[in-house]
Amino acid sequence: MRGCDPGGNRHREFRLGVPKRFVAWHNHAMNFLLPVPTVELVTAECEAFDLEDSLAEEALCLLWEQFPRNTDIRHVLLKVLVLNKLYGTMIHDIEIETVAKHIVGLEIDQRIEEGDIQAVDLIADCPKLKKYVSFASKFCSWHNPTAYPIYDTNVRQCLWSYHNQDGFSQFENDDLWNYQKLVEIVKAFRNSYDLNSLTFKQLDKFMYRSGRQILKARAKETEPPGTPV
Repeated sequence: MRGCDPGGNRHREFRLGVPKRFVAWHNHAMNFLLPVPTVELVTAECEAFDLEDSLAEEALCLLWEQFPRNTDIRHVLLKVLVLNKLYGTMIHDIEIETVAKHIVGLEIDQRIEEGDIQAVDLIADCPKLKKYVSFASKFCSWHNPTAYPIYDTNVRQCLWSYHNQDGFSQFENDDLWNYQKLVEIVKAFRNSYDLNSLTFKQLDKFMYRSGRQILKARAKETEPPGTPV
C-alpha cells in the first residue's frame, strides 16, 4: 500500500526491496520497522488496493447484489465458487458444492444481518471438511462488512508483526485462528492506533496489503546469496 513514512528520520539505516514505508532495523525476527498506522496511511493503502483489485471487487459486488440471500443452492454455489477463486480461500473444487449446501442448510441470513460473530464458525464448521475460517470470514464480510473483519494469512501476519513491534494488545499467535478472538484483536488494533473512524473493510485492505509485503520481505531475507530475482 502507498503511504507516508510516519517515523520521520528515525531508524533510517537502509532500505529493503519493499515499499518505502518499511524502514530496516532489527525488530524481533524481522529486519524492518513497520510504520505507525494512521488514517492517512490506511486510506492510501485502500486506494492502492482498489486500483489493484478493482475488477475482482466489482465482480463480487455485482454477484452479492444479484444474490443477497443464502436460501437458493444455485445462488450460494455461485457465490462460494467465485469467492473461493477470486480470494484464494483454498477450498478444493470437489468441496465447493458441499460447502454451498452446508451454508443453505444453516439458514444463516438473519445471523449475518445481525452481525452474529458465531456465523463465521458455523459456516467454517462444515462436516467432514477442514475448517475454512478464511473463506467463512470473507463470505460473511461480503454480506455485512461493518460486522465481520476478514481472516487470512496476510491479515494474521500483519497483526502478529504489529503485536511484536508495538505490543498493541496481549494475545498469542494461535489466538488469531479463533475468529471471535480475532475480532477483538482487530478492534484493539483499531483503538490502539486511533483508527476508529475507519471500517473493518478499510482495515482489511490495509492489513491484507501490509501482511503481504511483510511476508515478501521475510522471504527475501531467507533467500540464499545469489538467488536470481
